[in-house]
Amino acid sequence: MVLWTTATTAPAGGTGWQTRRVHRLYPLPPESVDAAHAAGPPRAPRADRPWVMLNMVASIDGAAAIDGVSGGLSSEPDKTMFGALRAQADTILVGARTANAERYRPARRSGARIAVVSGSLSVDPDLPLFSQPPDPPSAPLPLVVTTFGADCDAAERLADRAELVRVGTQSVDLPALLRHLGSLGARVVLCEGGPALNAGLLGADLVDEVNVTHAPLAVGTDAPRIASAPSSGSPAAAPRAFALEQVIAQRDVLFVRWVRSGH
Repeated sequence: MVLWTTATTAPAGGTGWQTRRVHRLYPLPPESVDAAHAAGPPRAPRADRPWVMLNMVASIDGAAAIDGVSGGLSSEPDKTMFGALRAQADTILVGARTANAERYRPARRSGARIAVVSGSLSVDPDLPLFSQPPDPPSAPLPLVVTTFGADCDAAERLADRAELVRVGTQSVDLPALLRHLGSLGARVVLCEGGPALNAGLLGADLVDEVNVTHAPLAVGTDAPRIASAPSSGSPAAAPRAFALEQVIAQRDVLFVRWVRSGH
Protein backbone atom coordinates (compact mmCIF):
# COMPACT_ATOMS: atom_id res chain seq x y z
CA MET A 1 0.00 0.00 0.00
CA VAL A 2 1.14 3.56 -0.73
CA LEU A 3 -0.09 6.41 1.46
CA TRP A 4 0.39 10.06 0.56
CA THR A 5 -0.22 13.35 2.35
CA THR A 6 -0.08 16.91 1.09
CA ALA A 7 2.94 19.20 0.99
CA THR A 8 1.81 22.84 0.65
CA THR A 9 3.32 26.24 0.27
CA ALA A 10 1.83 29.72 0.61
CA PRO A 11 1.55 31.54 -2.75
CA ALA A 12 3.58 34.74 -2.94
CA GLY A 13 1.50 37.88 -2.59
CA GLY A 14 -1.71 36.02 -1.78
CA THR A 15 -3.66 34.45 0.99
CA GLY A 16 -4.52 30.88 1.74
CA TRP A 17 -2.60 27.81 0.69
CA GLN A 18 -1.85 26.28 -2.66
CA THR A 19 -0.98 22.61 -3.10
CA ARG A 20 2.36 22.04 -4.83
CA ARG A 21 3.20 18.40 -4.29
CA VAL A 22 2.11 15.31 -2.40
CA HIS A 23 4.26 13.29 -0.04
CA ARG A 24 4.49 9.53 0.01
CA LEU A 25 4.56 7.96 3.46
CA TYR A 26 4.67 4.30 2.51
CA PRO A 27 6.58 2.38 1.29
CA LEU A 28 9.67 3.84 2.86
CA PRO A 29 11.62 6.00 2.36
CA PRO A 30 9.13 8.87 2.14
CA GLU A 31 9.49 11.25 -0.79
CA SER A 32 7.79 14.29 -2.25
CA VAL A 33 6.27 13.80 -5.73
CA ASP A 34 4.03 15.66 -8.16
CA ALA A 35 0.71 14.57 -9.63
CA ALA A 36 2.33 13.01 -12.71
CA HIS A 37 4.35 10.67 -10.48
CA ALA A 38 1.30 9.97 -8.33
CA ALA A 39 -0.60 8.94 -11.46
CA GLY A 40 1.89 6.12 -11.89
CA PRO A 41 4.19 4.88 -14.65
CA PRO A 42 3.04 4.37 -18.26
CA ARG A 43 0.74 1.40 -18.62
CA ALA A 44 1.37 -1.39 -21.14
CA PRO A 45 -1.41 -2.91 -23.26
CA ARG A 46 -2.53 -6.50 -22.89
CA ALA A 47 -1.83 -9.04 -25.61
CA ASP A 48 -5.34 -8.83 -27.07
CA ARG A 49 -6.55 -5.35 -26.07
CA PRO A 50 -5.51 -2.04 -24.52
CA TRP A 51 -5.02 -1.59 -20.78
CA VAL A 52 -8.32 -0.33 -19.32
CA MET A 53 -8.50 2.16 -16.44
CA LEU A 54 -11.59 3.47 -14.70
CA ASN A 55 -11.47 6.89 -13.07
CA MET A 56 -14.43 8.11 -11.03
CA VAL A 57 -15.26 10.45 -8.17
CA ALA A 58 -17.64 9.39 -5.38
CA SER A 59 -18.95 10.79 -2.12
CA ILE A 60 -18.07 9.04 1.12
CA ASP A 61 -21.56 7.49 1.10
CA GLY A 62 -21.11 6.15 -2.43
CA ALA A 63 -22.85 8.68 -4.69
CA ALA A 64 -21.26 9.14 -8.12
CA ALA A 65 -23.05 12.41 -8.90
CA ILE A 66 -25.05 15.28 -7.44
CA ASP A 67 -28.09 16.29 -9.48
CA GLY A 68 -26.88 14.10 -12.34
CA VAL A 69 -23.36 15.51 -12.71
CA SER A 70 -20.04 14.91 -10.98
CA GLY A 71 -19.08 18.58 -10.69
CA GLY A 72 -20.46 18.94 -7.17
CA LEU A 73 -18.15 16.15 -6.01
CA SER A 74 -15.03 17.39 -7.76
CA SER A 75 -12.31 19.68 -6.39
CA GLU A 76 -8.97 21.12 -7.42
CA PRO A 77 -7.05 18.05 -6.13
CA ASP A 78 -9.45 15.80 -8.05
CA LYS A 79 -9.04 17.84 -11.24
CA THR A 80 -5.25 17.67 -10.91
CA MET A 81 -5.27 13.89 -10.62
CA PHE A 82 -7.92 13.68 -13.34
CA GLY A 83 -5.56 15.47 -15.73
CA ALA A 84 -2.58 13.34 -14.74
CA LEU A 85 -4.51 10.12 -15.41
CA ARG A 86 -5.84 11.46 -18.73
CA ALA A 87 -2.24 12.06 -19.78
CA GLN A 88 -1.73 8.28 -19.62
CA ALA A 89 -4.52 7.47 -22.08
CA ASP A 90 -4.68 7.23 -25.85
CA THR A 91 -8.50 6.92 -25.82
CA ILE A 92 -10.96 8.37 -23.31
CA LEU A 93 -14.13 6.28 -23.17
CA VAL A 94 -17.41 7.74 -21.92
CA GLY A 95 -21.08 6.82 -22.03
CA ALA A 96 -23.55 9.03 -23.90
CA ARG A 97 -25.52 10.04 -20.80
CA THR A 98 -22.35 11.21 -19.05
CA ALA A 99 -21.05 12.98 -22.16
CA ASN A 100 -24.38 14.83 -22.51
CA ALA A 101 -24.69 15.77 -18.83
CA GLU A 102 -21.08 16.90 -18.46
CA ARG A 103 -21.03 18.67 -21.88
CA TYR A 104 -17.90 16.91 -23.06
CA ARG A 105 -15.28 18.82 -25.01
CA PRO A 106 -12.43 17.65 -27.25
CA ALA A 107 -9.42 16.16 -25.51
CA ARG A 108 -6.76 18.76 -24.79
CA ARG A 109 -3.76 16.48 -25.15
CA SER A 110 -2.50 15.98 -28.68
CA GLY A 111 -2.99 12.39 -29.81
CA ALA A 112 -5.75 11.58 -27.32
CA ARG A 113 -9.16 10.70 -28.72
CA ILE A 114 -12.57 10.63 -27.08
CA ALA A 115 -14.95 7.74 -27.81
CA VAL A 116 -18.61 8.06 -26.77
CA VAL A 117 -20.52 4.80 -26.28
CA SER A 118 -24.16 5.13 -27.31
CA GLY A 119 -26.01 1.99 -28.30
CA SER A 120 -29.16 4.02 -29.06
CA LEU A 121 -27.24 7.01 -30.50
CA SER A 122 -28.74 9.27 -27.84
CA VAL A 123 -25.57 11.37 -27.74
CA ASP A 124 -26.18 15.07 -28.39
CA PRO A 125 -24.67 15.98 -31.80
CA ASP A 126 -24.32 19.60 -30.64
CA LEU A 127 -21.94 18.83 -27.77
CA PRO A 128 -18.77 20.95 -27.78
CA LEU A 129 -16.99 17.65 -28.45
CA PHE A 130 -18.49 17.66 -31.95
CA SER A 131 -19.08 21.35 -32.63
CA GLN A 132 -15.66 22.73 -31.74
CA PRO A 133 -13.06 22.49 -34.52
CA PRO A 134 -10.31 19.91 -33.90
CA ASP A 135 -6.98 21.20 -32.60
CA PRO A 136 -4.81 20.72 -34.55
CA PRO A 137 -7.06 20.73 -37.64
CA SER A 138 -5.52 17.42 -38.72
CA ALA A 139 -6.67 15.66 -35.51
CA PRO A 140 -9.08 12.78 -36.11
CA LEU A 141 -12.76 13.16 -35.35
CA PRO A 142 -14.08 11.80 -32.06
CA LEU A 143 -15.50 8.30 -32.13
CA VAL A 144 -19.13 7.40 -31.47
CA VAL A 145 -19.59 3.70 -30.73
CA THR A 146 -22.99 2.19 -31.42
CA THR A 147 -24.73 -0.93 -32.73
CA PHE A 148 -25.56 -2.15 -36.22
CA GLY A 149 -29.25 -1.52 -35.51
CA ALA A 150 -28.83 2.10 -34.37
CA ASP A 151 -31.21 4.76 -35.70
CA CYS A 152 -30.19 5.86 -39.21
CA ASP A 153 -31.41 9.45 -38.77
CA ALA A 154 -29.36 9.86 -35.59
CA ALA A 155 -26.33 8.44 -37.38
CA GLU A 156 -26.84 10.95 -40.21
CA ARG A 157 -26.82 13.86 -37.75
CA LEU A 158 -23.37 12.76 -36.56
CA ALA A 159 -22.00 11.94 -40.01
CA ASP A 160 -19.72 14.97 -40.41
CA ARG A 161 -18.94 15.39 -36.71
CA ALA A 162 -17.74 11.97 -35.58
CA GLU A 163 -16.43 8.66 -36.84
CA LEU A 164 -19.10 6.03 -36.28
CA VAL A 165 -18.04 2.59 -35.02
CA ARG A 166 -20.61 -0.21 -35.04
CA VAL A 167 -19.99 -3.21 -32.79
CA GLY A 168 -22.79 -5.47 -31.61
CA THR A 169 -26.46 -5.85 -32.53
CA GLN A 170 -28.70 -5.46 -29.47
CA SER A 171 -26.03 -3.71 -27.38
CA VAL A 172 -22.48 -2.48 -27.84
CA ASP A 173 -20.00 -5.37 -27.87
CA LEU A 174 -17.41 -4.06 -25.41
CA PRO A 175 -14.70 -6.72 -26.04
CA ALA A 176 -15.01 -6.06 -29.78
CA LEU A 177 -14.81 -2.31 -29.12
CA LEU A 178 -11.57 -2.65 -27.19
CA ARG A 179 -10.07 -4.83 -29.91
CA HIS A 180 -11.06 -2.17 -32.44
CA LEU A 181 -9.49 0.61 -30.36
CA GLY A 182 -6.34 -1.49 -30.16
CA SER A 183 -6.31 -1.81 -33.95
CA LEU A 184 -6.41 2.00 -34.12
CA GLY A 185 -3.26 2.16 -31.99
CA ALA A 186 -4.71 2.64 -28.52
CA ARG A 187 -2.49 1.16 -25.81
CA VAL A 188 -4.33 2.61 -22.80
CA VAL A 189 -8.07 3.33 -22.56
CA LEU A 190 -9.40 5.50 -19.73
CA CYS A 191 -13.11 5.10 -18.96
CA GLU A 192 -14.75 8.05 -17.21
CA GLY A 193 -18.20 6.51 -16.76
CA GLY A 194 -21.00 6.64 -16.41
CA PRO A 195 -22.01 3.93 -13.99
CA ALA A 196 -23.70 1.75 -16.65
CA LEU A 197 -20.63 1.70 -18.90
CA ASN A 198 -18.41 0.97 -15.90
CA ALA A 199 -20.69 -1.89 -14.90
CA GLY A 200 -20.57 -3.27 -18.44
CA LEU A 201 -16.78 -3.25 -18.51
CA LEU A 202 -16.52 -4.80 -15.05
CA GLY A 203 -19.16 -7.38 -15.88
CA ALA A 204 -17.19 -8.42 -18.98
CA ASP A 205 -13.98 -8.61 -16.90
CA LEU A 206 -12.32 -5.93 -19.03
CA VAL A 207 -11.07 -3.57 -16.29
CA ASP A 208 -7.41 -3.63 -15.28
CA GLU A 209 -7.34 -0.68 -12.90
CA VAL A 210 -9.84 1.33 -10.85
CA ASN A 211 -9.08 4.85 -9.62
CA VAL A 212 -11.57 6.40 -7.19
CA THR A 213 -11.49 9.92 -5.77
CA HIS A 214 -13.40 9.97 -2.49
CA ALA A 215 -14.86 13.44 -2.01
CA PRO A 216 -15.32 14.57 1.61
CA LEU A 217 -19.11 14.84 1.22
CA ALA A 218 -22.09 12.79 2.33
CA VAL A 219 -24.80 13.21 -0.31
CA GLY A 220 -27.59 11.11 1.15
CA THR A 221 -29.57 10.59 -2.08
CA ASP A 222 -30.38 7.70 -4.38
CA ALA A 223 -27.63 8.73 -6.84
CA PRO A 224 -26.01 5.80 -8.66
CA ARG A 225 -22.76 4.23 -7.51
CA ILE A 226 -19.68 4.39 -9.73
CA ALA A 227 -20.80 1.11 -11.33
CA SER A 228 -24.52 0.41 -11.49
CA ALA A 229 -26.11 -1.05 -14.60
CA PRO A 230 -29.85 -0.83 -15.24
CA SER A 231 -31.74 -3.92 -14.11
CA SER A 232 -32.00 -6.27 -17.09
CA GLY A 233 -32.65 -9.64 -15.48
CA SER A 234 -29.27 -10.96 -16.61
CA PRO A 235 -27.20 -12.92 -14.08
CA ALA A 236 -24.68 -10.93 -12.05
CA ALA A 237 -21.04 -11.18 -13.10
CA ALA A 238 -18.65 -13.12 -10.91
CA PRO A 239 -16.64 -10.93 -8.51
CA ARG A 240 -13.13 -10.09 -9.68
CA ALA A 241 -10.32 -9.61 -7.14
CA PHE A 242 -8.33 -6.36 -7.17
CA ALA A 243 -5.23 -5.48 -5.17
CA LEU A 244 -4.74 -2.14 -3.43
CA GLU A 245 -1.88 -0.32 -5.14
CA GLN A 246 -1.96 3.24 -3.82
CA VAL A 247 -3.67 5.61 -1.42
CA ILE A 248 -3.14 9.38 -1.57
CA ALA A 249 -4.53 11.97 0.84
CA GLN A 250 -4.57 15.55 -0.39
CA ARG A 251 -6.35 18.11 1.79
CA ASP A 252 -9.52 16.18 2.69
CA VAL A 253 -9.67 14.25 -0.58
CA LEU A 254 -8.71 10.58 -0.75
CA PHE A 255 -7.41 8.93 -3.93
CA VAL A 256 -7.38 5.14 -4.12
CA ARG A 257 -6.01 2.95 -6.92
CA TRP A 258 -6.83 -0.73 -7.32
CA VAL A 259 -5.22 -3.04 -9.91
CA ARG A 260 -6.64 -6.41 -10.84
CA SER A 261 -4.93 -9.28 -9.07
CA GLY A 262 -2.64 -11.38 -11.23
CA HIS A 263 -2.29 -8.67 -13.88
